Amino acid sequence: MLAGHFGVAGIVKAWRPEIPLAALLVASQVPDLVFLPLAAAGVESMDPAAPGLSGYGSLLITAPFSHALVSNAVLALAVGLLVHVFLRERWGPSAGWVLGGVVFSHWLLDLLVHRPDMPLLPGGSGPPLLGLGLWEVPVAAAVVEGSLVAAGVLLYGWRTLRDVPDRRRAWAYSVGVGALLAGSFLFDLFAS
Repeated sequence: MLAGHFGVAGIVKAWRPEIPLAALLVASQVPDLVFLPLAAAGVESMDPAAPGLSGYGSLLITAPFSHALVSNAVLALAVGLLVHVFLRERWGPSAGWVLGGVVFSHWLLDLLVHRPDMPLLPGGSGPPLLGLGLWEVPVAAAVVEGSLVAAGVLLYGWRTLRDVPDRRRAWAYSVGVGALLAGSFLFDLFAS
């Protein structure tokens, strides 16, 4: 759900325009950014959920550290504290809370779409494993993700066109972010 997480970043950017979009996009992917080196080291993995299964939402993700509930709460808190300590003067006193919330939104969205493969505690592989399994119904998962992308594009575009006085620049930003989000959604749908 790469694009859905990016959609959340676009939605939050419309609400909090003083926070850079790049920071919101990175915050929305922090658990996956932790997953990548762990997967490269063989600690976490992605495998087909069933033999011969491919396409959108077809992977069973073994991520006992990067996608555990407690790990994500700690990541959200760490990002929030770092932003609060180092960037509150630039981005506002509540920017740490906002970015920490964006980090944690990743886990909430993954809870919705993942099969039961996300543990409560880091390293936990036993019950309970969490996940509501919306990926089992790829059309429904695509509709949810597409809705987040559409909301992110529309709200970001609305806010940018409203607030940026240079119309060409406002349209260029809006179209660029729209292309990024739509492209990530198409990647999610077709590259899996």
